[in-house]
Amino acid sequence: METSQLTAAGTIILGVSAVALAGAFVWAAMTPSEGRIARWSSHYGLALTETNRVLVAAYLRRARSLQVAGGALGWLLSPLYIALFGRPLPLTDNWVLLAVAGYLLGAAMAEVTFLRKSRPHSSVRAAALAPRTLSDYIPRATVWAIRMLPLTSVSLAVIYAIVPKNLQRTVDPSVAFMIASSVLVVVLAALVEWFLRTIVTRPQSPITNDFLAADDAIRGASIHSLAAAGIALILLSIGWAAVSLGDVIASNVFSELLPWFGVACDLGALMAWIGLGHLATWRVRRGAPAVSG
Repeated sequence: METSQLTAAGTIILGVSAVALAGAFVWAAMTPSEGRIARWSSHYGLALTETNRVLVAAYLRRARSLQVAGGALGWLLSPLYIALFGRPLPLTDNWVLLAVAGYLLGAAMAEVTFLRKSRPHSSVRAAALAPRTLSDYIPRATVWAIRMLPLTSVSLAVIYAIVPKNLQRTVDPSVAFMIASSVLVVVLAALVEWFLRTIVTRPQSPITNDFLAADDAIRGASIHSLAAAGIALILLSIGWAAVSLGDVIASNVFSELLPWFGVACDLGALMAWIGLGHLATWRVRRGAPAVSG
């Protein structure tokens, strides 16, 4: 059984991270400022009213809290596991990848727990029947990225299995592990797209137009956060696979180029997470809602 332990530097990083993340969670759990509410609403083209301002503030507080909590747990999971059990986390010990996975889980929990709870009740059962598609809430290129990027992971796993290895280096991870990880990436991508479509197709309650607009903006924000985290996680997985292949491949040229490709994937993951999940300005495209009573 492989054993491991935290170094002194790792212990210091763990302690500092725990304190910083605890502070971040306290900040996230606070009621968002008027400036943050206004900026968020501007990003999604939402006209604030007294009715939907309360809804937006509650969403931002819950989403931010769960995203920070999930990311923090992911970041701390590997070092805590090593400290408690004296061996590496079975699946991966990549702190960043685990943090993104935790953020993705937190974003999903925020969507699941918020929109259902926040939907106002009405004495008349009604639903907005305007046709909606995923491309109304997110660029089509993002959807295709979720679908196509896993093919790169599968290709790297296949190449890892068949290329000549450098006999002077240890072949680690195993071929089976590489193939299993690529399958997990495919499953992750399928789950992310399924969840995004579930958000889009969930019935809307047409109580007021400003509530409908806020509901659309919140769905758009949830979809952006989930898609961004999903793409980032896929890119990080591809980057890890590329570096692993570069470590064992017999070709000197590819052994030098593949780690750089892995670094590019890591940078791409950061850009996708920030650009799509946080800084994107998006207007939900939809026609006038029809109401069924």
